[in-house]
Amino acid sequence: MAFVRFLLGIAGVALFALHSAHAVEPTVLNFGDLLHHPIGPQGLEITTSAKSLQGHNVRLRGYMVKSEDDAIGQFYFAPVPLQMSEHADGPANDLPASTVLVKLDPSQASWAVSHKAGALVLEGTLLVGRHEDVQGTVSWFQLQLPVH
Repeated sequence: MAFVRFLLGIAGVALFALHSAHAVEPTVLNFGDLLHHPIGPQGLEITTSAKSLQGHNVRLRGYMVKSEDDAIGQFYFAPVPLQMSEHADGPANDLPASTVLVKLDPSQASWAVSHKAGALVLEGTLLVGRHEDVQGTVSWFQLQLPVH
């Protein structure tokens, strides 16, 4: 009887571990899933699926937007390689509406972030909604990275 309880206990632990591992697995998100295509008469609209991922852990593949200066505590992430010219363009930019503002953990908010070339895969908590950064740039999607 003790052996049966032991087996049931092991099975319970295995099921809990399987459920826990599944629960923390991030949802794979593509930039194309963020906004309705084609643009309709109401202009840009956030998809229902993007809204439903508000506050959820997601995995996103894209490119770090290259800036003239290292960003502090945050950077922009886009579906294609891009470069901003802040000194020449000021607050104006040609970033796609689906560009994601990636924020480091608050404990790392003062860290300089150097550009990394090539495709990157990031995981973090998706935030959906209008956000204006300290330079006045508006983003509709933010990815809060965990501390590493």
